[in-house]
Amino acid sequence: MKRQFESPQPSLFEVGEPSVVLTLAQKTELAMLVETLLREIAMALANGEIANDQDHG
Repeated sequence: MKRQFESPQPSLFEVGEPSVVLTLAQKTELAMLVETLLREIAMALANGEIANDQDHG
């Protein structure tokens, strides 16, 4: 018999009410932060600053 344990953390794909409700200002700030991070990653990739994790030499 399988035992099912209740997870203290909801599933990533769980449908339901969000546990945190953001204000419009917080959503805007979060969107700007994500956009900035994505731009930084893209620039690092374009400049060859990100190496292969397996390349330790």
